[in-house]
Amino acid sequence: MGEREPAGCLVAVVRPVALVVVVPLRFLWEVVLVVARPVGAALGWLLYRLVGWPLELLYRWVLTPVGRGLARLWRAAAGPARWLRRWVLAPLGRAVAAVLRALGTAVAWLVRVLVVVPLDRLVRYVLVPFGRALAVPLRWLWRVVLYPLLRVVGSAVARAWRIGGRIWRFLVVRPCRWLRREVWWPVRAEVRRVVREVRRALLG
Repeated sequence: MGEREPAGCLVAVVRPVALVVVVPLRFLWEVVLVVARPVGAALGWLLYRLVGWPLELLYRWVLTPVGRGLARLWRAAAGPARWLRRWVLAPLGRAVAAVLRALGTAVAWLVRVLVVVPLDRLVRYVLVPFGRALAVPLRWLWRVVLYPLLRVVGSAVARAWRIGGRIWRFLVVRPCRWLRREVWWPVRAEVRRVVREVRRALLG
């Protein structure tokens, strides 16, 4: 009898907890299930009526006929489009390409004949011989006439520059230094002295 007492105590403790906690939770769960089924069904029906049914009608009565009509139109237009591409557009493109190639060839030939070849002839048979013919007289002119003349002119300019510098120092720099030393500085010192005397006499 003493060994059965703990089991009896445990049952006595668990049974009130089950009656207070588990049973109300189970009852609440059953209520939620009972309420959720009709609410879910109503929401599903409303969602289908508002979204699914219009989409189904749109697909059945608009998109499907339009798609079929476009497919028939494409099949009907595919033949003429292939014919137009094969017998009109492709030959026209090849003709335009041939004309452009011929035009490019003609322009290149004209540029070569009218510009490149004359310039080559001018440089080869006129400018180069003329330059070679002028090279000897120009070298002689530079060595005998221009270089000595430029050397004499450069020496004269350098000498005139030195003489002009001496004249400038004698006629301008020295008098200015004398005026600054003998006139300006004494006058400025005297003016400052007079100003100090007047300020001292007036202000004390």
